[in-house]
Parts: sequence; C-alpha cells; structure tokens
Amino acid sequence: MADASKVTAPLSDDILADRLGLSTREFQRYRKQGLVVVAVHEQGSDEIKVTCQLGNRIWEGVVVSGSIAFEDVRFVRGVRSRKSFC
Repeated sequence: MADASKVTAPLSDDILADRLGLSTREFQRYRKQGLVVVAVHEQGSDEIKVTCQLGNRIWEGVVVSGSIAFEDVRFVRGVRSRKSFC
C-alpha cells in the first residue's frame, strides 16, 4: 500500500467541494489555510479510499476505476479535526 501523502487525489476539487457543501473557491481557500484535509489510500489495484475533512464534517468515498462507488458523510462531535484522521 502506498503512503497517503504520495498518492494523488483521484477526484477534482469541484467534486470534493460539492460533497462538503462548499463552492470550489471556498474549498481551495480552506485547503490552503489547512482547514480542509484530504487523505488518499490505495485499497487495491483499481480501488482508492478518499477521506476529506473540514472541521467536524467528514466525507469518505471509495473510487473504483475513476468513479465513486461508495460515499458517506458524517459529523463528528467532540473530536478535534486533526485528531480524527489515522
């Protein structure tokens, strides 16, 4: 499995922004400020898990062959945003 920091996100900023309920411009601004965290993990040869977090809002998706096969949004209570990623 590849290191998450070395894998390129398979989804555009437009798609991730939409999933978090933001405009693309807001998403990019928050990401530059370190408020949006995107983690990418290869699960298999053509399956990639993407986790995108803004504050207590976390979007998780599984991308297979370039298409989102599964996605879920959850809201975390009482957890600092940077600590919910492992």
